[in-house]
Amino acid sequence: MNSVAITIGNLSGAITTAFDEQQTRESLGQLQQLCHTGEKLSHGGDFVLKNTLQTANGTIPVAIKVFKRQSWWKDRYDKKNKSKAERSYLAACYLQSQNIGTPQPVAWLERWDNNRLMESYYICRFEAAPSLREIMAEILWDKRDNQPLMEILLHLAPALRTMHDAGFMHGDMGNQNILLPHTDDGKWLAPQWIDLNRSKIYPAPLGNKERAKDLARLAIPGAYMKIFKMIYSHHQLPEPELDKLEQKLREQFWRHRRNSKWRHPIRHWKNKRKSSGRPLYPSPKDIWLWDEKTAQPMISLGRKEKHRHRNTGYVLSMVWQGLCALPDIYLRYRKLLQESYRQPRSMQQRIGIALHPHPDYIATELTLLKQLGNPPVFIRFYHHETPADWDRGIELVEQLHAQNIPVMIGLLQDRRAILEPASWTEFLNKIIRRLANKVTHIEVTHATNRVKWGVWSSTEYLQLMHPALELKQEFPQLQLSGPACIDFEYLPVIAALNVLPGDFRFNALSHFLYVDRRGAPENKQGYFSTLEKSAMIRALAQWSKHTEDRVIISEVNWPVKNTHIWSPIGCPYETPNWRRIQPGENDEDYASYMLRFLAITLCSGHVEQVFWWRLSAHGYGLVDDKNQFTPRPAFYALAHFLKLLGDATFQKKWLTDASIYILEFSRDDQRILMGWTTQTIPQQFPSSMVPMEIYNAYGETVTDSSLTSSPKYFIVS
Repeated sequence: MNSVAITIGNLSGAITTAFDEQQTRESLGQLQQLCHTGEKLSHGGDFVLKNTLQTANGTIPVAIKVFKRQSWWKDRYDKKNKSKAERSYLAACYLQSQNIGTPQPVAWLERWDNNRLMESYYICRFEAAPSLREIMAEILWDKRDNQPLMEILLHLAPALRTMHDAGFMHGDMGNQNILLPHTDDGKWLAPQWIDLNRSKIYPAPLGNKERAKDLARLAIPGAYMKIFKMIYSHHQLPEPELDKLEQKLREQFWRHRRNSKWRHPIRHWKNKRKSSGRPLYPSPKDIWLWDEKTAQPMISLGRKEKHRHRNTGYVLSMVWQGLCALPDIYLRYRKLLQESYRQPRSMQQRIGIALHPHPDYIATELTLLKQLGNPPVFIRFYHHETPADWDRGIELVEQLHAQNIPVMIGLLQDRRAILEPASWTEFLNKIIRRLANKVTHIEVTHATNRVKWGVWSSTEYLQLMHPALELKQEFPQLQLSGPACIDFEYLPVIAALNVLPGDFRFNALSHFLYVDRRGAPENKQGYFSTLEKSAMIRALAQWSKHTEDRVIISEVNWPVKNTHIWSPIGCPYETPNWRRIQPGENDEDYASYMLRFLAITLCSGHVEQVFWWRLSAHGYGLVDDKNQFTPRPAFYALAHFLKLLGDATFQKKWLTDASIYILEFSRDDQRILMGWTTQTIPQQFPSSMVPMEIYNAYGETVTDSSLTSSPKYFIVS
């Protein structure tokens, strides 16, 4: 971009050729007046004003950066290395020449007197666009949604990479120095980099150290910053050196920022007095971002951020409570394990399915539910949703109740439920009072052993439980379940149960038992497969005085392969490794694992009821909601299972090789066998009896009696 040296009054500098005409020069001659009448956009020693400039092409809005007076040694440095205004101007000209976004430079002007810089200005077009700081604040405080944040990262990271590849280091890459303009319909335009006086221009693409310096200053939650660096690295893992440098420089920079209150206590006190309302961003532990595709909050914080905010006392207490409880629980566990599959058990109403009370889903899902034989239903209510959403869920429960379909509901918290306890109390009161006599169980709180769900300790868990405990006093018939922790992590379950009041008992211990998201339910995690984990959670229920001896698995599924960011383990961004291996299960294995999981948990006698999460979901449901609600094989497999065994009674498990499972059921005067093998090659049916009929997992008649990983059903009498 070409420039022309100018002198206007006692100010000298340069102007771009695009603005080098008489009217603009005359307007710049009124710079003092422009500063006096301008709208102040920022505060501090160096500040920015907004005003208008008269040019040959009409009036344009401009931003005027006014630089403060400096110490003599800084003036000496600027005399030799160019002033902040000139550096800002040259940097903007360079970015424009590389087709990289920055507001169009107009001029820089300054006045020196005896080697002291008396006045210094940088003038550019004013860009009416929000900064990354403002957008991040809106997302983290108000929207609390993963999608807009991911859109920003996917838009910004490649632009930053382009700038760095052009040999330009910003040097002060705060969120406030990145403008993100967009069209009226919300389409993002090229990012605009501002406040360029600390930048450096190199003759080649930046090295890792310079790149890391810029990256380290971005205020983005740790887990999302990790994603940002992969996008920046052309959707690959960042170079190890760059990643290590960025983390090191980030820790140094933000530690320095955190410690500023000790280095500048008076300034900190003044700023604190000036500030009003909420902080710029929520505290890291209060960040909570929802992802609708996978119906879960996202992991927002990096590992170090989590450790910084984790309650060490709670962790130590949880471990101690677990050690104290372990001997009694283990004895019960060993006894329960020996009793597995020993008792007959009715299969009636044991298997339920979760529905999604959304207008686009309800009618279709009710039709699909009918095809399954109208099994029990699980409905979730989310604190972060609107009263209209809650009303729709209530209406669906009432509709199902009128059809005599059993319903269990879950009341799910967000971080705001902790921060605003009155709103959580109102939420529980609204739903429980309406549905107290229309549901079988009410599960209060969700996955409190995962900080992404907004709970950091058992004390906070108890805070969430208090309104439910009070309602239990008012409605003694309420069947409450909990503490609804997730995965094979039973220490948080013990801690949550122990914190409850002495006279309170859950009517059932509910839990989310994800056994192995990348394999069969018989696969072991250490010594524990589905069977052992089910026995252990049942032993815990027997041990605790705060729950009845009943276990409900209220959430379980397998992620579906090739569903990308709709998969609960692929969201919100597919890492290079995830793209390569595509985690999850194909449709056939998903169906097989589901049937085997249901048979093991229920027929072993350790689990009272299992709810499959969810009927319709592209990444993990029985039905693909992104493909016109097309049922997957698992839907037909479950429909046949419920039709054949939904009213049957489990009798016994045959003694067979460890890799072969034969479960015997009775229904009316029929004996029905369900069989499969964990081997990859078919195994011979372990009996000389000749079945009258053989069905595959989907209810199709077959003649081959050999056992495979997909369960078969044998009608033997």
